[in-house]
Amino acid sequence: MNKNRHFKVMLAILLMIIGILFLKLIFVVDKINGIKNQGSINITVDKNQMKVEKYGYSDILDVLRKNSYFNVKTINMIDQEKCNIQVDYSGDIKLLYTSLQSLNESKNLLIINSININKEAKTTTISIDFKKNK
Repeated sequence: MNKNRHFKVMLAILLMIIGILFLKLIFVVDKINGIKNQGSINITVDKNQMKVEKYGYSDILDVLRKNSYFNVKTINMIDQEKCNIQVDYSGDIKLLYTSLQSLNESKNLLIINSININKEAKTTTISIDFKKNK
């Protein structure tokens, strides 16, 4: 009977050890799966991304300096990427259209808002919106 009791105690101890090892195995497997899940996230980067051109005040002024008839009056930021410029045109009114066409060749020109021609004072004021993202 002593032998049988000794056998039952050893069997209980072995079952407790197996249970503890089984719980440790479960935690280790969960940890490994967590590491695998973190490493299995693939990020694909599009290699054919379009390069966004950056325009600043100097780029806008370079466009306006190409035509000597434009004199910059004011520069105002409207939005985060939009800049309004008031320009005085001192050239001949008949050549105003060709001067505006040369501005149209610029990639950062958004829109020409208004053109005010004062024949008595012989001044022309133009309001132009440019893209400014620098």
